[in-house]
Amino acid sequence: MDRELAPEVIQRARRRGYGIIASIPIGLSLALWAFSALISRSVDRADLRTAVAEMGPLEATITASGVVLPEFEQAITSPIPSRLDTVYLRSGDTVQAGQAILCLDRASIQLSYTRLLNELALLRNERERLDLESQQQRAELKTQYDVKEMQVRFVSSQLERERQLLKIGGSTREGLDRAELNAAITGKELEQLAERLRNQEATLTANRQALDLRIEIQENGIEETRRLMTLAEARADRDGIVTWVNENIGASIGPGEVIARVADLSGFRVEAKISDIHADKLVCGGLVRVRINNRDLPGHIASIAPTVQNGVMTFQVQLDDKADKALRPNLRADVFVVTASKPNVLRVKNGPFYDGLMEHKVFVVRGSKAVRREATAGASNFDYVELQGDIKAGDEVIISDMKSYLNMSEVSISD
Repeated sequence: MDRELAPEVIQRARRRGYGIIASIPIGLSLALWAFSALISRSVDRADLRTAVAEMGPLEATITASGVVLPEFEQAITSPIPSRLDTVYLRSGDTVQAGQAILCLDRASIQLSYTRLLNELALLRNERERLDLESQQQRAELKTQYDVKEMQVRFVSSQLERERQLLKIGGSTREGLDRAELNAAITGKELEQLAERLRNQEATLTANRQALDLRIEIQENGIEETRRLMTLAEARADRDGIVTWVNENIGASIGPGEVIARVADLSGFRVEAKISDIHADKLVCGGLVRVRINNRDLPGHIASIAPTVQNGVMTFQVQLDDKADKALRPNLRADVFVVTASKPNVLRVKNGPFYDGLMEHKVFVVRGSKAVRREATAGASNFDYVELQGDIKAGDEVIISDMKSYLNMSEVSISD
């Protein structure tokens, strides 16, 4: 007959089971640590990138992205609302100054031009009519004035005769009074005609000036329309290459819309963009290296955009040799802005080992081992990093990522 176990025995058995269960993950962890430690004490030489430390000049730089652009590019826009009628040249074609690239439909503007010409003819006809009427009115008033002037002389002579007759008793006082009244009346009438003549001259002059102004405005409108008709046949201002052209025959074109671009490929510039955290390092005239196809082209910062968009600053680079054969429109390039220059420092090629921090642990190859060294990073650029500390010229430095081994003083290198 089975007996029930004592509570103390059952409790000891449970504790033993818990201990076994708890020791399993601990044992696994220790095994994994031992295995990883065994593996990590060596590294395959084929996986390593190394560079020899050397003495030499170093320019500290910050990196920007750039694009090569023609130094001059003409954007040809539509002068009128129209539609694309004919395309003469395609992208990549050479164009001469004054040569047509494409042509817009000019039917509507031709109608406007004809209407303006007809309106101008009417205005000129109106001016001729006004001149004829002016001459006639001037002649009529001049005739009236001359007649009235003769009447004034006649009346004046009668008045003088009445005065002489009165002295000798050949006339009466009443006759003299009538003669004086007639002389006064004809004199006023002559003054009135003279005033009318002056007023009419002023009115005719003002009307003629107003009409001349309308004609001048009309002629300017015709000249502007003629200019727009010429611009509708898009022509290049200078020799160059057609970099883009709208080739959609029949497409509607709005006024001011770009329809073609012509670039002068004899010179290039670089438009670069960089994070605004480097704003204090950008100065006009600052030295710049533009890297294209592993070639560095020197230049300087020509201008800096005053605004920041989405945390990005834009600046223009003027190259020392703006006609270098490596330059092509819209070619992407790395732009290195030089912030400092050191003539002779201990340097090593840049690589994954450098993370931008000053204090570094680097590994130096010593036969079949990689030995850890303490070093301080100084100036740096895309190609080199300045090292100071337990490193000397001629040391073979591992520039691969060695972060997994930083807790070890040395690591075996296996072939």
